[in-house]
Amino acid sequence: GIGDTIRVSLTPEPGGDRTEEVRVARQILQSLKIRTFEPQVTACPGCGRTTSSLFQEMAQDIETHIREKMPLWSEQFPGVENLTVAVMGCIVNGPGESKHADLGISLPGTAEDPRAPVYVDGVHHSTLQGEGMVDEFKGILEDYIQARYG
Repeated sequence: GIGDTIRVSLTPEPGGDRTEEVRVARQILQSLKIRTFEPQVTACPGCGRTTSSLFQEMAQDIETHIREKMPLWSEQFPGVENLTVAVMGCIVNGPGESKHADLGISLPGTAEDPRAPVYVDGVHHSTLQGEGMVDEFKGILEDYIQARYG
């Protein structure tokens, strides 16, 4: 009916299409908690403690992974769109934000021990370290979705 429409107008990339407008409209509805379309990824905004770009790269990688998997996940795992994931960049705010998400990781900040605690449903699950942290976290994400929504 009248008033049930949201319209977002964006200038597309040269030769691009208007699908970005739909994605942004969905993000607006989801951020206002009107409707949920895909898992929410909370990421660290960065500060003086986060001179590494690892948290930014990982947050982007996790968001891309989720977006690519959602067509399959939404069919196989009802409710997966309500999942919350936190990718944080240091030990100051990271553990708290990670504990409030369904699944969270607190990456090491500047001069911190190169270890990343992972929290599942608010409880410390494991600690990751080394080059494979992103892939290990994706594995934990996949296992969590299977266990909770499968």
